[in-house]
Amino acid sequence: PPSKKSTMVNAPAKPSLPRMGLGMAALGRPGYINLSRDDILGKERSIEKMQSQANVVMDKLFAISSQRNMMPWLDCARSYGLSEKFVGEYLRTNKVDPKSVYVSSKWGYTYVADFKIELPEGESHEVKDHSVENFLKQLEETNEEVGEYVDLYQVHSATFESGILTNTEAHAAMAKCRK
Repeated sequence: PPSKKSTMVNAPAKPSLPRMGLGMAALGRPGYINLSRDDILGKERSIEKMQSQANVVMDKLFAISSQRNMMPWLDCARSYGLSEKFVGEYLRTNKVDPKSVYVSSKWGYTYVADFKIELPEGESHEVKDHSVENFLKQLEETNEEVGEYVDLYQVHSATFESGILTNTEAHAAMAKCRK
C-alpha cells in the first residue's frame, strides 16, 4: 500500500471538468511529434528551451481561460517526458492556486528516451508497466513534481493485455490514493 507521503493531497472540490485543456505530451518530450517541430522549436531542444516553450504555451492557455472565464486544464503523464516537471515549475513559479487550475496526469508508461529527439531503430520512447510497484513509484514521482495540483490521476492505456483491469492489488493501491 502507498505510504502517507505518496498519497495525493486532499484538495477542496472544484467545479465540473473544464471545457478546454492543454495536453503536454508534445511539450514535455523533444521528439514526440515530428510534424513541423523544427519550424516551431528549431533543431535545438534542450530541457531549458522546451521548458521555455511550454511556459509560453501555458501562458496562452491561462490568458485564454481568463478571457473566457474558464478554469485552465493541464494534462500530463509520466510518459510525457518532463511534462509534470514543466507544469509543476510553471504553476509554482507563477504562484497559481491549486484551486484555480485543473491538472490531470497518468501512470503506467515510463519515459525512457532520456530527452533524446531520435532513438535507434526498434527502441521505444516509453515502456508500459501496470504493476503495483510501478504505480507506487510513479505516484511518488508525480507527487514530487506536481502533486498538490493533481485533480485526476489516470491509468494510461488500460488494456486487457496489460492485466491492470483484473489486478486487484493495483486496484487496492489506487483506491487508497483517492481524494
